[in-house]
Amino acid sequence: MIRKPGIIPVIATTMLLLAMACANTDTSFQFGWTYETDRIVNVSGQANKHVAGEQSSFNIELNNLDSVAWQTPYCIALVDEERLVSIFYDDHIDLAPGEKSAVTATGTFPEGPRGKRYGIRFVVPGEVIADPSSVWSGGNDLHRRADWFEVGDCAPPA
Repeated sequence: MIRKPGIIPVIATTMLLLAMACANTDTSFQFGWTYETDRIVNVSGQANKHVAGEQSSFNIELNNLDSVAWQTPYCIALVDEERLVSIFYDDHIDLAPGEKSAVTATGTFPEGPRGKRYGIRFVVPGEVIADPSSVWSGGNDLHRRADWFEVGDCAPPA
């Protein structure tokens, strides 16, 4: 005689499989921006493994497909829905025509509660940049969007 499994183990296994299927295990992000169609920026990194008060990093890839040099300051800003939280990293783009560059932008993640969500913005002063991505202190749902605060320059918050 073949004995059928009890209902409790079947329900428990089903619940576990559903939880694993619904869990968000993607912990990275990437967003891009095309400046005047011939200058490309890609920012990528971990989205939810940052620790408040400790060093974190994001990768920046720059590609100047234009026929003239690309020279301008830029920064990575962390924002929330209402304000500029911090200038995470700032530098200067200096690329000859056809030149590429890759940078690891390292800075201190802001103090705040675990699970605090921020928008990460790539900022070229005076330029409109693509929608930012979300990053967190600790873990969180990666697919939530927000109306992040607009940043027009790389001045630190007052």
